[in-house]
Amino acid sequence: MVSMTGCGDATVTAGASTCRVEIRSVNNRFFKMSLRTREGFGGLESRVEAVIRQRVRRGSVQVSLDLSGPAASTGRRLDHEQLAAYLADATAFCGRHDLEPPLSVEPLLGLPGIVVESAPDEAALDRAWPLIARAVAGAVDRLDAMRRTEALALAADMRSTCRDIIGLVAAIRARVPGILADHRARLVERVSRLLEQNGTALTEADIAHEVALIADRSDIAEELVRLESHVAQFERLLETESPGRSLDFLAQELAREANTIASKSLDVEVAHAVVELKTRVERLREQVQNVE
Repeated sequence: MVSMTGCGDATVTAGASTCRVEIRSVNNRFFKMSLRTREGFGGLESRVEAVIRQRVRRGSVQVSLDLSGPAASTGRRLDHEQLAAYLADATAFCGRHDLEPPLSVEPLLGLPGIVVESAPDEAALDRAWPLIARAVAGAVDRLDAMRRTEALALAADMRSTCRDIIGLVAAIRARVPGILADHRARLVERVSRLLEQNGTALTEADIAHEVALIADRSDIAEELVRLESHVAQFERLLETESPGRSLDFLAQELAREANTIASKSLDVEVAHAVVELKTRVERLREQVQNVE
């Protein structure tokens, strides 16, 4: 199991060329990648994505790629029209202010739009790719290491929460017999007071029938069994690869069972336990969102 949250970077040098790649990932229902790099090298996005997809299955991934040296060189040319316009403006300005006109175009070469870079062709991208691929692979290695470390912490926290849920289920189950006994006692006391005014008494059959109806409406045995089963499956999935979607489904089922128990609850102690139960389940649901 790995987390969807992490970052990793790598810098690789080959000769006079250097490539630095930084990868950041956050949780997402699907795989989504964006590449930020110098103009002209966006054509490598599909290749970069292919490398990352070998290790990352889900998440929103942001890749920053910086290339320098001969590998980053592109075709350059002077924009003669732009240079001529700058020169004409400078000459006119000098004439109006009694200044010497520029004797060389060298000071103008750093102005915007003078040197135009053309996008690298496919051959240039192919030459740069081995260096870039090594940097991307190194960044993915570090990203993966961080995601696995994060996953260990997530798994430990979710196992602890699962133990809390099992403890709450046991407490609710232990309370169920007492709920019926308390309800029976209250029923006998209240109805007996009402019937005494008319000289009528309750029979055991009447009491048993009413208690049976209450027991049937408030029976939560199935929900408790399903909670335990879901938790057991949840803990087993923590040991598998890419269980995020399955864990998310089980967390939703845990929430559904907790809500059902809450709707059937006739006891204050059980109601309090269910509040704690729903809090633990919600914690699981939040943590699961970070699991690939």
